[in-house]
Amino acid sequence: MMKLLSAELVKLKNTFALWLTVLGALFLPLLLFTTYLFEWKEFIPNAQVDPWYDYLLRTFNGCCFFSLGFILLIIGLILNIEHRANSWKHLFTMPLARGKLYFSKMALVVSVIILFFLLYFVFAIMSGHMLGFIQPALEFSRYALPNEYIFRFVLDFLVSIVPMIIVQYWISFRVKNLVISLGIGLFGLLMGLLLKNWDNIIYLPYATPFQMLNYKVTAVLNRQGFYWFNAVYSLLFLALGYQDFTKRFRG
Repeated sequence: MMKLLSAELVKLKNTFALWLTVLGALFLPLLLFTTYLFEWKEFIPNAQVDPWYDYLLRTFNGCCFFSLGFILLIIGLILNIEHRANSWKHLFTMPLARGKLYFSKMALVVSVIILFFLLYFVFAIMSGHMLGFIQPALEFSRYALPNEYIFRFVLDFLVSIVPMIIVQYWISFRVKNLVISLGIGLFGLLMGLLLKNWDNIIYLPYATPFQMLNYKVTAVLNRQGFYWFNAVYSLLFLALGYQDFTKRFRG
């Protein structure tokens, strides 16, 4: 499995995917940093108000919108390596189980997405500290970073996107045309955004991440039900995709 993952990483080095991950993770924190820096008077907090919560809320909302598009694109780019080279049939003639191939590419997708989120929040937190140093009136240096708030959001958001990742992975190996697979994913996100206030939003894999918009300190999710439902949904789509890839997919 590790050898397969290493081989996938070598293929990835010859694409724009890794640069896209770094630049994509930097884009929104840099935009937020620039906005705060040049419009700093608009962001001066009221007395005894911790500025980190407002800053992080903007960071989280940006994550909800921007990162979902990145996820669709990175999954498409990784699967498109084989589609573009017409190499699926060659891979299937090699002495390796299809299941291992399915999970090695899945592991690569998940690894790149985790790297993106790690870089995104590192850049965002660094930007906040730099703003506090450059412009003391913003008062970032006066308050401690609310680590628990960040951890809760990251955990809930990662859980919310797992079913979407698995469904989009399935679509991307089934649909050879990158534009069409991205279009399907973007349509799913658009429907999720339009229906984000629907009572049954949890049943739409592309809609669940939008539950994390305006994530408050006092946000109360039915975490046990939320986690269990997403776990069941993820396992269901993973099993269906695995069955399709190993039994019916011919490249």
